[in-house]
Amino acid sequence: MQISVASSSLLAVPIVESILGSNHTLASIITTPDTKSGRGQQLQGSELSTWAQGRGFLVAKPTDTPTLNQHLLAAQPQLIITISYGKLVPVEVLHGPRFGWLNIHFSLLPKWRGAAPVQWALMEGDTSTGISIFKLDKGIDTGPVYFQEEVSIYPEERTQDLLERMSALAGARILDVVAEMMKGVKPKAQPVAGATLAPKISKEMAKIDWQASADSILRKVRALEDRPGTWSLFRDERIGIHDVSESLATNSLKKPGETALVDNHLLVRCSDSVLAIGHVTPSGKKRMSGADFARGARLEVSEQFE
Repeated sequence: MQISVASSSLLAVPIVESILGSNHTLASIITTPDTKSGRGQQLQGSELSTWAQGRGFLVAKPTDTPTLNQHLLAAQPQLIITISYGKLVPVEVLHGPRFGWLNIHFSLLPKWRGAAPVQWALMEGDTSTGISIFKLDKGIDTGPVYFQEEVSIYPEERTQDLLERMSALAGARILDVVAEMMKGVKPKAQPVAGATLAPKISKEMAKIDWQASADSILRKVRALEDRPGTWSLFRDERIGIHDVSESLATNSLKKPGETALVDNHLLVRCSDSVLAIGHVTPSGKKRMSGADFARGARLEVSEQFE
């Protein structure tokens, strides 16, 4: 079978490698258009684009539905597999390939439909999640499901680690699903009950509220530290917050957000405990240890993160 893969992420690599190691043919890789990035505003391709072009694969970067259609007519895929594509697939092309479009989604649908299922699962304290491989339809993650597998979430696991673990699992399972499709097995409709949404995470949502509980803050950092990046305000400047843990060090902190340098650790009070900030990224500067930041800032007594 001729199979194309649509993605903008390196999470698609296990899928591509599974196809290359099978008796199927990789028709093409479809990814998002190059975007301007950095201070020089130079055009930069997606992670998957850079990876694929370096290996000589045919890469399409359609900017609209007509250019996507043109590519599909040229590459002639019989099936398209999407995973972390980053944009909605136009309804007009869903029925172009003989076997349609398969989507790999990182939750047990219908739970956590949307752009950020792993982030929401971590923030909400879920102890397990999973992968769902389903047929795309005009809804958002509403199509009938071919395959699901539950995945445990490790206590200290972060978004990127969990995504990479689940993408490897998807790569190991995808060819079985393709085989089922070729045999004419029909997918099962998702249940109506249990649907929840996992919308895209904004930068504002990644701001740390020091009046929240320690558990809530630790979950947020695990979920959002890499992207879009957890942060707080200090002296009216945005400070990236990384590597947070609960601290048992003796201290005199009383108010949420209050800071102190204790035993070479930057401590911050939250509603019910004290947290140690392992590293920070001050605005316009490189990442540094929380202790170095505290020494450089010369913390004053009772000074707070907002």
